[in-house]
Amino acid sequence: MPRPTLSDIAKQLGISKMSVSRALRGASQVSVELKENVLKTADAMGYRPDPEITKLMTHMRRSKRVEATTTLGFIWAERDEPSSNVTSWSQELARGAHVRAKQLGYQLEEFHLKASGMTAKRMSQILEARGIPGFILSPLVTRSRGHVSMQWEKFSSVVIGLGYARPRLHRVHHHHFFGMMTAMRMLKKKGYRRIGFYCGSTLNERMYRAWSASFLAHHPLPIVQATELMALRQEITQSDFQSWLQTANPEVIIEGGHQLSDWLPIHKPKPIVTLGWREDRPQIPGIDQQAQVLGAAAVDLLVSQHLRNERGIPLHPKTVLTEGVWRHATTPK
Repeated sequence: MPRPTLSDIAKQLGISKMSVSRALRGASQVSVELKENVLKTADAMGYRPDPEITKLMTHMRRSKRVEATTTLGFIWAERDEPSSNVTSWSQELARGAHVRAKQLGYQLEEFHLKASGMTAKRMSQILEARGIPGFILSPLVTRSRGHVSMQWEKFSSVVIGLGYARPRLHRVHHHHFFGMMTAMRMLKKKGYRRIGFYCGSTLNERMYRAWSASFLAHHPLPIVQATELMALRQEITQSDFQSWLQTANPEVIIEGGHQLSDWLPIHKPKPIVTLGWREDRPQIPGIDQQAQVLGAAAVDLLVSQHLRNERGIPLHPKTVLTEGVWRHATTPK
């Protein structure tokens, strides 16, 4: 029996072949009712897409973009233009996204929700007027919860980072549980047992407590003792950190990227490991989250939506994890 085609489905439903194609790709201009009818009919007829044809069509779409390059957006959610380039992590994140977009035949333009007079509605209007079909939203930095009121139905979108942000969209983020596990393994290999963890609670909550869970799961001491060596603070201060040091008395400290080494007592320093390794502070060993890989992964996920003409809030959001690598301490250049 010959393999059913798009034309067969179109004939069965009395609609055009193009309408069938758009419905199967989840195009936003096709009604929900028509999508359901097409999917139900295609399934009943035993239709299966030919992967080689899909590959060819993707190639043809990319070839067209060489003549007229599509621009995608990178929106900084909580930083204005001057502050978005303050940290090496932010710089690497944006650089990775720009490089990957160029490799795939796209341009990437940065926007700032915190710019003077800017709102999510205004930002949506700007993107639409510029013909930008999709964007990446940068991580929430100062909070673990939030809501951004973009006109989502008009765009493909990807969020970087976790947190209890709404609406629920496709997202990419660093594998924080794996990062803590790697740091713990490295410290246990060095013979440490009283491993301490001092971090901001908002940062830990934003990643669904992956750091604290991994710390307790991989600690060499029983969980009761491990819990006593963990301090999650809503507000981090030098006096509180030093007080915790004296009380908990850890052999080594894991921190979440706050560079607590500046607060260590001069007369009694302790080794520190960071979960947010920075190129400009290589003397502190730890987990390089490889922000450039994260940025590239966000572009990959966004482009895949654009090629399938997927817009709006996804029914089944996807989450992509990227892993970091351990960096040994080195002398600053």
